Amino acid sequence: GPAAPPRGGPYLLHPCTPRDPLLRSRRPLRGRLPEGAPVSQPGDAQIAWIALSLLPQSSAALAGGLTAARGDPEAALRALAGFEARARLEEAARLRDSLPGRGLSILTPDGEGYPHLLREIADPPPALYVRGEILADDDPAVALIGSRQATPYGLAVARYLGEELGRGGVTVISGLARGIDAAAHQGLLQAPSGRGLAVLGCGLDRIYPPEHRQLGEALAARGALISEFPPGTAPLPRNFPQRNRLISGLARAVVVVQAAAGSGSLITARLALDQGREVFAVPGPITASSSQGSNELIHQGARPVATAREIVEEFPAAVRELVARRLAVRRSGPPPDLTPAEGEVWKELDPAEPRGVDALAAATGLGVSDLVAALLGLEIRGLAQALPGGRYIRGGWTGGGGSLY
Repeated sequence: GPAAPPRGGPYLLHPCTPRDPLLRSRRPLRGRLPEGAPVSQPGDAQIAWIALSLLPQSSAALAGGLTAARGDPEAALRALAGFEARARLEEAARLRDSLPGRGLSILTPDGEGYPHLLREIADPPPALYVRGEILADDDPAVALIGSRQATPYGLAVARYLGEELGRGGVTVISGLARGIDAAAHQGLLQAPSGRGLAVLGCGLDRIYPPEHRQLGEALAARGALISEFPPGTAPLPRNFPQRNRLISGLARAVVVVQAAAGSGSLITARLALDQGREVFAVPGPITASSSQGSNELIHQGARPVATAREIVEEFPAAVRELVARRLAVRRSGPPPDLTPAEGEVWKELDPAEPRGVDALAAATGLGVSDLVAALLGLEIRGLAQALPGGRYIRGGWTGGGGSLY
């Protein structure tokens, strides 16, 4: 049987030492549950899932307990928590009741909204705390990861890929860390309808690093902040390797934008391979230590990548078709944030049939100076392309050979 409780009874402290008073009950536990005794209200399996998430066991141990219990969270809780099971349930109930007032929601594996890709990994989290909303449209998603000490080259590539994917209707996932993570999400936010998910290694009542609070709030409004750790959990170093399996698990593909030898991003890449995800790496200068890890990944078989299109082309056929359908819907109307003049000109441009300035002026009713200014604005944003002879065609939303458009 389980070891005897310490003198005065076990104290219910989350292994990551949350500071939240709701998770710091120091009431000694009394007695042990009889074998097979119910530990929660019938039909309230969510409380049992939350209670499992509060146990000190590793994610692998929790997964093993659930497997042994044939997926029954109450049975797994009895086996793993022993005499602590009932108190863990009380703790979980208090926590769940507090979440709406904190602006948080919770997802469990047997409930609606839990990401289906996470159900496929070996050790899905028993509970996901969410600020914002995870949508069905967040599949497909791509994780952009890399060094915290990124070079200007790495940061520029991360912003470019983040924006390109966002404009293509592909959700961008990262960890909100300094360096590549933040740059990827900053790029995503430049895409008018782009969505992003940030997976944190601490409770959602705090943002780590603290200077990314504003970025985190923007992502929560355009996607979600996600954590398997309850509110009050500090950003302890041991939490981050554990959360990395969720970054890769939520994604169809993982892109290592820039990583030195020994970077934690390489661990995430290995996790992605174990989970059956595609792994890409952005080539860097062979003389740069900052790209040594990502270059080595390519040497070991990761796909080199320079554009969002190259990533999407490796998706399964059904997922590629989904992205294509989303792009077709977006092409059916003008891009957002155009001036009235730019909108009129954009509607008159055709992707294949060039039109001259005189024809555009006649069709839009704009004066020459206003028309030229609108065309210039569209060109800068990649929405129009100038051809020889003063003719123009409609461009993609971002332009460039690697554009998804």
